Amino acid sequence: MTGPGTEKTFLVGGLFSEEGKKEVEHNLIQIDGVQQVNVSLSDSAVNVRYDPGVIRDEFLARTLDSLGYSPRVR
Repeated sequence: MTGPGTEKTFLVGGLFSEEGKKEVEHNLIQIDGVQQVNVSLSDSAVNVRYDPGVIRDEFLARTLDSLGYSPRVR
């Protein structure tokens, strides 16, 4: 890790089930630079802690979109 990390919260549409939560967590945590992923089903929110020197938040948003969850940053 090159820095302390940055946190970003994405509000996503279509995230309602425990299965979807696990899918998002599983896919995002495998991306280089992602340090932690917390999904809140009640808020339809995905909080990601990542190293901005390794990964950009735009890539995280595109990944969420490719999984079928339309993101917008909070």
